[in-house]
Amino acid sequence: MSAGTGRLVGTALTSLAVVAVAAPLPAPLVWTTPGRSCRDSMPLGNGDVAVNVWTEPDETLHVLVAKSDAWDEYARLVKIGAVVFQLPAGTFAEPFRQSLDLASGSLTVADRIRVWVDAHHPIVRIETTLRAEPRLALWRTNRFTYAPLQASDVLLDRQHPARCRAPTIIEPDTIAEATPERLVWFRHNAKSVGFPETRRIQGLEGYPQADPVLHRTFGAALVRLAHGYDLHVLTRHPSTPAEWRSELERRIREAPAPDFDAHRRWWAEFWQRSWIRASTRPDLPRRALAFVPTNAHPLRVGEDQEGRNRWAGELRGVCVPADLAGGFVLEAEVKPAAGERGRIFDKITPGGSDGFLLDAHPGNALRLISGRTVIVVSNALPAAQWAKIVAVADPTAGAWRVTVNGREVIRTAEVADGADAEHLSRMYELQRFINACAGRGVHPIKFNGSLFTVAPADGSGDHDFRRWGPGYWWQNTRLPYVSMCASGDLDLMQPLVRMYVDDMLPLCVHRTHRYLGHRGAFYPECVYFWGAIFSETYGWTPFEERTDKLQQSRWHKWEWVAGPELAWMLLDLWEHAPDEEFFRTKVLPTCREVLRFFEEHYRVGADGRLVMEPAQALETWWDCTNPMPELAGCIAVSERLLALAETPEADREWLRRFRAKLPELPLREVPGGKLALAPAARYAEKRNQENPELYAVFPFRLIAVGKPRLEWGIEAFRHRLDRGHAGWRQDDIFAAYLGLAGEARQLLVRRSREHDRNHRFPAFWGPNYDWTPDQDHGSVLMKAFQAMLLQTDGRVIRLLPAWPVDWDVDFKLHAPHRTVVEGRVSGGRLVELRVSPESRRPDVIVGEPQS
Repeated sequence: MSAGTGRLVGTALTSLAVVAVAAPLPAPLVWTTPGRSCRDSMPLGNGDVAVNVWTEPDETLHVLVAKSDAWDEYARLVKIGAVVFQLPAGTFAEPFRQSLDLASGSLTVADRIRVWVDAHHPIVRIETTLRAEPRLALWRTNRFTYAPLQASDVLLDRQHPARCRAPTIIEPDTIAEATPERLVWFRHNAKSVGFPETRRIQGLEGYPQADPVLHRTFGAALVRLAHGYDLHVLTRHPSTPAEWRSELERRIREAPAPDFDAHRRWWAEFWQRSWIRASTRPDLPRRALAFVPTNAHPLRVGEDQEGRNRWAGELRGVCVPADLAGGFVLEAEVKPAAGERGRIFDKITPGGSDGFLLDAHPGNALRLISGRTVIVVSNALPAAQWAKIVAVADPTAGAWRVTVNGREVIRTAEVADGADAEHLSRMYELQRFINACAGRGVHPIKFNGSLFTVAPADGSGDHDFRRWGPGYWWQNTRLPYVSMCASGDLDLMQPLVRMYVDDMLPLCVHRTHRYLGHRGAFYPECVYFWGAIFSETYGWTPFEERTDKLQQSRWHKWEWVAGPELAWMLLDLWEHAPDEEFFRTKVLPTCREVLRFFEEHYRVGADGRLVMEPAQALETWWDCTNPMPELAGCIAVSERLLALAETPEADREWLRRFRAKLPELPLREVPGGKLALAPAARYAEKRNQENPELYAVFPFRLIAVGKPRLEWGIEAFRHRLDRGHAGWRQDDIFAAYLGLAGEARQLLVRRSREHDRNHRFPAFWGPNYDWTPDQDHGSVLMKAFQAMLLQTDGRVIRLLPAWPVDWDVDFKLHAPHRTVVEGRVSGGRLVELRVSPESRRPDVIVGEPQS
């Protein structure tokens, strides 16, 4: 890790062809009432420094600051801190207006204050002519110990939270200056918890690597100026507090004056890169959705239609009507089991939207699904206590009303079907904005909250808390990046390349040889930002005392799909912006080491093919032979390299031999005697809810629209064991790549309306399986929406492979070989098409929108 971390990424690999057509700039998001807490915040950022900004009724403006490299002594990505501005009385007088201007990456309050995070400098600008009096609002003010639930997992076994190896003791921040003109504070890591332990226990002490945590110093200075305030944010590693302060003072002295025009130009160029603006066809009637769809399922109590997702607590006093036609009332008394989920009432196809359900989620949350409406309310049920639930379906109001012990916790509103396309487009736009606000720093986007976490509504944590801890889980981390090639946001992908290729590839090669005694590189699923495996995952038995040097946890012990996926994503990145040096120094070395690992790790059977066992298929099937994710990845990467003229002949000869050793894609027979993709050639011991068989569809695109054996993928999708449209689930993407427009549309519309109801910002998704704002949820939305409209395979560009006939759209997206595709669909057909360069137009295949 280099000194002076915290820079914005450079511009390499970002020079894409641009068609000179004015971008339709996104509309601002406007609120007409002040907020009440941090959960009423709006996001801003320059990719490295980010802020949550909100107002409160006492006429205060709150600015909560984060930075992409603010790692504390326990390797947690924590906040820099917060500043509260007391505004003059009457500032929030009606008519109140708070506006997030996406087009310029800025926020205005009451037309008297403008906040923006400078696109070119690590400075938060707070511009106002008001006499705004600032004060620090720090929460790390005294030495304290975290409860096990919040403790860093460098010390914690999440399966047994009480078994912390040592307490997580948080030291206070240091306030260096507090005057009317300046506030300065910082945090200095005088110790490093995690890095020394992982090196010792995981046998990595022989690998040359400096401690990335020890003596990391980060903080900020708020300086009063004529235009208002500048908030300078700085991380240095390694650094003493004095060195950090000296560097901060230098930056303050040399800081340029605010240049909002230059900042706005960066955002204008960002929005010029790409867009998708869909709307429902005006020539078709807009029908109102039935808020309680009808179906032939019975009403089940305490379980779903398959007898699963059973209520884990106690249930009594159930009262349901004999006839659910028209309006009805459902009543029950429930006592949830700690941390469990389960159905209360269910009349819906699992994973579908053809009915309704009411169930509990972890964290004492209550969820209602009714058709495409999905509402999750955290802390709706009292913990370990009896509660009476009354759910009223009122056809007159066209809405649900759910009360708990007489207190209303859920009320729905009727949604017009015609708003779906517009709403989905808006959520796509907002998620892309969030990615840009947090995606140009030193480290990759954190899937479990990005830089925008705030204190939970139930008071169980502070602004630093995020469920699933400080590390990077590959299956979650990759998802914010899978849409960036098509959107033209290649600069946002560089932090991923820096961490997983520049920093981690040499470590993975070293670890493979050290643990397994052969060449190549395996990428673990769960790693800290310096590359070590999670402590609880690897286990606490020292390396020298082990016979089996791999991790002890079975959740990811033989899950090695991260390597092929990383190689595949690098090939995507290179194809969109071909660069000889990038291919030679990053793409080829990664592909070589990843594929070499599989060739040398597994034996060859009597048929001359690799026998990939022991193995597992993601977290779901723990006992496998030839798992689909790794096998499909090896096939896809090797075939893609063989198809490239840039691949050296020496590699080509080896790749041909390697490809010949790979088994065929595993298949299974489904009802009706048809063949479908299978999770593995042999699979047993199911533990999670993923669909590994569909990894041949996405990410590896071996089975997709225009490819052979599409029916294998469609049958696998139709008969998948687990279904879902939230969080990291990828059913929406699978449906789009299989050309299933109806299914993709239905799943995406539901996804687009399922943000965390404890938060006001409509694209703060979650918590789902992870945390709010859940970056996986919105990232799957982005990729699926793109894939409905455009898919590529080599030089082929397919338009409208899974596009609904009743949605019009105006779009601009990117394809391989620096190609930009723009067009307009109206009345169920493509009416405009612009391809740049024009020489790529013959490679475009236009499909027909589907009814």
